[in-house]
Amino acid sequence: MAIYDVDANATTAVTAWLAQYKVASNGTISFVSGTDTFHVWWLHRALQKIAWDFAISGDDEINLTKPNPSTSEALGTIINLLNHTTDFSVNYQVDATVMEQHFGGSVTYNDGDDEYGGLIVLGTVNLASTELEIISDNALLTSHWSTGKNQTDSQTLLRICVKTRTSGADIDGKRVIVKANEWFDTYAVWRTTLGLGEKVAAINTANDPQNNTALATVQGYAGILENAGYALLDIQSDGNPQPFYCEWDYAGNDNTALSEWIKSRMVRGTSDTIFGLDGSFFTGGPTMQVPVDTDTGTVWVQNEIVTWTESGVPSSGVLIAADDMTSSGTTALWLHILTGINPTDGTVITGATASNAVNGSVLTYTPDPEHYGTWTGTAWIGAYGVGFVAGNLGTNDRVIDLDGDILAPPNNVSISISTNGAVDPHVFLAVKDGVLNAPDYTDNTVGAGNTSGNSVFVVTSAIDPATPPSGSVLVLDTTGGGVTYEELEYSSWNGSTYTLDVGGLTPTLPKTYTSGDPTFTAILYDSAVGGSDPRNISTSLIYQGSTIDVVGWVRHGDPAAPNKPVPISGTIGPSGLNLTVTLDAE
Repeated sequence: MAIYDVDANATTAVTAWLAQYKVASNGTISFVSGTDTFHVWWLHRALQKIAWDFAISGDDEINLTKPNPSTSEALGTIINLLNHTTDFSVNYQVDATVMEQHFGGSVTYNDGDDEYGGLIVLGTVNLASTELEIISDNALLTSHWSTGKNQTDSQTLLRICVKTRTSGADIDGKRVIVKANEWFDTYAVWRTTLGLGEKVAAINTANDPQNNTALATVQGYAGILENAGYALLDIQSDGNPQPFYCEWDYAGNDNTALSEWIKSRMVRGTSDTIFGLDGSFFTGGPTMQVPVDTDTGTVWVQNEIVTWTESGVPSSGVLIAADDMTSSGTTALWLHILTGINPTDGTVITGATASNAVNGSVLTYTPDPEHYGTWTGTAWIGAYGVGFVAGNLGTNDRVIDLDGDILAPPNNVSISISTNGAVDPHVFLAVKDGVLNAPDYTDNTVGAGNTSGNSVFVVTSAIDPATPPSGSVLVLDTTGGGVTYEELEYSSWNGSTYTLDVGGLTPTLPKTYTSGDPTFTAILYDSAVGGSDPRNISTSLIYQGSTIDVVGWVRHGDPAAPNKPVPISGTIGPSGLNLTVTLDAE
């Protein structure tokens, strides 16, 4: 196989071209045999050669008696095959097989009603086995290029001609998408519009150090949830949720497994779907945010195909998210374009049962080719609008909401006490008093309205943000004559209100508490029953940036087999606190 670029030896290139193709008397150009490929310039020069000859030669049926076959422009990168049907019954034209063996420019025929555009893909790829995918009009082109074709220099991955116009109509506006989605490598996507001459796409990939598991293994991971659609997520755990277009959940796996599983949905050759779309056609996320108002339908359907007509161009896309699935309340749509062009103000977007008109300027996005952004192995550097279940995120992660804000989850640290030597150890741990070597028993006071039977307990001041999400708040009912703190188990808290644990010892308030009586929240007030050593008692809290000194004790006072109590203390820092305690027999 030889590659005849534009600067090849003219005699050699033309001779090789004429040996590989036949030009019939009616102008039809067809493949005969051979494996060589040719710059489109040699199509033109070969035709001009035989139309210059006095006699026909070989299997060609064209000579000086026939009309002019072609013209060239732009240094041989634009070739026009001429139609002389009216006067000569000769129409010079090519077919798909012929054009699979040409590169470097465009070829038009049938009076411009049909056209092939030149595509050159520049860049470098990590794996030699990389086979580029090309999408045209929401369809994958059948590869005749394998791992590369017409690589005329070290930076060229591919040079081919792609059909861009047929029977007088452009094929999706001559737009194409080039993708590199090889397992073990980073992914890459490039959109370009072909036309006359040769247009460029740029593709670069590298080894992905977080993608090293066998594909079949990753495809077998169970339980991972996409949770597609508009969602308000409190990533920062500050009570101020922000908008995202999905909420990924690794569900019993881990973040590396999640990142690989998402990539497996888009790997070359996949038949899996992501956001309802065949992964081969998904380019990473929404390509536009569309403000809308006037509705004439009812309900949007997540991941449905929506359509619109813009400037006479039929267009379509996938509904990635809507801020309200009921069109009467919808103000924004996020779409992944499939065909056509972006809508503009006033254009109506239509789904199965809903429709809205564009209201303002459409924002265009270039989505991340791997959808999620970057997983470093220890942290997410999230892509636009990609959300995660809060429990999947750590303090080093960063995500970007649909408003473009960069958000960091809180540092949720673990406090764990590991005990040995007792069957039923009881643990008490609380924030240390500022002066005394004892717990701070008065970090808050009882608020108003704490009536017997209530399912919540209200304190006077806002609850310290460095408070476990569930646990025990303790109250000293001094007004009622109490001299010892009483435990109230809570399942959650917000502001200055604890929601009592309906499955705990105190699902409702056992009595009415008087405002102003002292309260405090324990870090741990729990036991470890059953099992074997070591027995772990743990909780968590959101670290606020300042260390917390804590004190308490571990006790086991069963009369039949008591243990000596053990005082405990420590400091909760950015990595939490883990203590190990051994209880000796009394």
